[in-house]
Amino acid sequence: MKRKYDLSLLQKMKTNEEVIVYNDVPILVKPIPEGGEPGDMDPRVYKSMKMASLFMRFMPKKKDQTLLEQVLPLRKMFNDYKGTYIADEGIKVQHFEVPSTDKHQVPVRVYTRENSGKNIPMFIYYHGGGFFGGGPDIVEQMCKLLVQNIDCVAFNVDYRLCPENHYPAPFDDCYFATKWAYENANKFNGDNTKLVVSGDSAGGNLAAAVTLRDRDDKTGMVKLQVLIYPVVNISGKETEFYHGVNIAQYQRSKKHAKVLNASLSMMSGLVNGDDRKGNFLENVYLQGFINSDHIYVSPLLDNMHDLPTTLLIFGEHDFLAFEDFAYAQQALKAGVRLKTIIYRGMGHGFADQIGVAPQAEDCIKEIAAYMNEVL
Repeated sequence: MKRKYDLSLLQKMKTNEEVIVYNDVPILVKPIPEGGEPGDMDPRVYKSMKMASLFMRFMPKKKDQTLLEQVLPLRKMFNDYKGTYIADEGIKVQHFEVPSTDKHQVPVRVYTRENSGKNIPMFIYYHGGGFFGGGPDIVEQMCKLLVQNIDCVAFNVDYRLCPENHYPAPFDDCYFATKWAYENANKFNGDNTKLVVSGDSAGGNLAAAVTLRDRDDKTGMVKLQVLIYPVVNISGKETEFYHGVNIAQYQRSKKHAKVLNASLSMMSGLVNGDDRKGNFLENVYLQGFINSDHIYVSPLLDNMHDLPTTLLIFGEHDFLAFEDFAYAQQALKAGVRLKTIIYRGMGHGFADQIGVAPQAEDCIKEIAAYMNEVL
């Protein structure tokens, strides 16, 4: 299936990108390809969020639902792949099962070029989906497109989902799958001195947590972390740089303000919940088994000493933008080598829309380019 946009849009983003400095953080700003007014939503996002807002508005709600009953309709929505298939050619796929805790076997898909080279970088990916949804199918095109853009071996980790499982099961699955990849690099022509961990949203949380555990355990695996609109503060605690979310501080054009406000409120509601103690992610992921202020749960609360090079990517209108920008500020304060990319007009969850959102393809190209630069 072909792209639903002209390739010229990728060039327009590249030509019109700019580097700005905001609150001492250098940011590579990617424009809406078609242009527009400050605060505009990308036209593809505007259309999809109008439909999503209607879906959430009329989705039936029942009192006293179990966590699983709350999650199932959202899981169904999150598991609907919204991209197209443009990155299958020349890619070899292998399937493995990797031991984790509780005798669980983690399914891992491995992607390489059919004619891959030797000693290639290793890219470990953890999908998003709020810890309760998503899966390897949703991010497979991301992994394949990356392998097309840079000769590397990509690992797509199918970790256990919540609320059927809870912390630390998803985290353990990601960590031990990463150790397995590191220890078996030779099987895939991989160079384990060039290992990258990455993920989007909840997967970004898991990637940041794996990086912290790698540092704390002194295993020295992770050389680069790529965090795509990551959840980094499930606790919601304020920090030196994070002071909560204020929807009024988002730049919004007059013509798109109504839909953008509804979108931000809807996504904030998914995270914060309503009538339960704690926020929604705490209830689904943690279930009382660990405090939400643990650094492996809320990486923003770490002082970020001795972290590897970091690439941080998120959208201008992401409901996580405040905590993600605070992560960038904290990382820079700690002396971390950091590159931050922000996409104008974009909200949450665009990176897996390969072939539909030009920003998704551009995002993969930026990751490949930074891997080449760093590794």
